[in-house]
Amino acid sequence: MNKYYEVTGTIEGTSEVLYGSYLRQDCKDEIDAEREYWKADGYKAIKITSRECTDEIDEEVYEDNLVTKEELFLKHAPDFNFELSADELVQEGLERGFITQVKPDLFLINKSY
Repeated sequence: MNKYYEVTGTIEGTSEVLYGSYLRQDCKDEIDAEREYWKADGYKAIKITSRECTDEIDEEVYEDNLVTKEELFLKHAPDFNFELSADELVQEGLERGFITQVKPDLFLINKSY
């Protein structure tokens, strides 16, 4: 299961989804860009919520944020002075919330970490 973030707002007593993404930072950016317009349209209580979903991440849409274990190791092993193996680096990234596993060997990088 993957965590999916949604920007929701209430209008006339009904909650509506205004935007959604697998990346929380995308939702933050969307709120920053659209808040004034949503409020002008009458939306209140604009916030980010999350839910677990079984939908697969569209690799084409999120291609800049997806990495394999090997790519993660090559890019971030220097950050840990090469003291962690690829498996240990994945485990560390998962525990810290830096990455989310979306397939057995595919990870979504949390750019706002």
